[in-house]
Amino acid sequence: MFGRHIWRLLCVLILGCHSLLPVAVEPIHSGATAQQLWEKGQTAMRGGQPDEAIGFYQQSLAADASLTRNHLSLAAAYLEKGDEAGACPHLAQYVWAHPEHLVMRARHAELLLRLQRLVEARTEFERFVADAQEQGAEAAEYLIHCQSRLMDIAEAESDEYGEHLHRGIGLFLLARKRAGLPDPEGELPVEGLLCKAAGELTLARHERPSDARACWYLHEIWSHLGQQQPAVRWLRAADEAAPFSYLTPSEQRGLHLAWQQGERVALVK
Repeated sequence: MFGRHIWRLLCVLILGCHSLLPVAVEPIHSGATAQQLWEKGQTAMRGGQPDEAIGFYQQSLAADASLTRNHLSLAAAYLEKGDEAGACPHLAQYVWAHPEHLVMRARHAELLLRLQRLVEARTEFERFVADAQEQGAEAAEYLIHCQSRLMDIAEAESDEYGEHLHRGIGLFLLARKRAGLPDPEGELPVEGLLCKAAGELTLARHERPSDARACWYLHEIWSHLGQQQPAVRWLRAADEAAPFSYLTPSEQRGLHLAWQQGERVALVK
């Protein structure tokens, strides 16, 4: 479902796509600007002539390399033709120029994954996660999906740590999402999801004892379950491992604030 949402948005952004392989187009008037060439490409796309459109987009880029919407248009055209390898570099160029367009980053990560470029796909999904965490609850569904994709990549690479870590984080995010629903104790009770998440993250911790990320999410889980002692224990472990581990900016801030709050509580007591 996530992939379909991204594809619909991509189609909207470039005003629709059709198919066939690219062919050379007739030379256009030398006085045409890059913007006019891009518009000619859009017209060709609406007219069901993607081959001509690709030629116009390429000429537009040659006239003005800074008109980066051409890369998005080219990516969409190649995707519609079924040429994912051809689309990938253009989508990469667009994401590089517009890192704030998270949906396009996710689309690029999906393409890399389908092309079995696992290391690059993992990097893009991790970057998406770090950026999406800054958007709060509205990105929760996308974050769950990305954890699932990262889990798939870890499984393909026989990375047991990554598999347990991302499954655990995904279950935690799912539990947090369910907690906000009218019936949080329905078919997938929140407490059950949190306990399953804790089990996966504990296995991740065993695979990589020096990593802070599993510890941080174990702290989050036990805090949600109202279990102060294990929550504090995992918070301390996360803090000790943090200087030597990868944490997203959001996770780093959360750890810092939780530690400060814990110190204040200890002082009060």
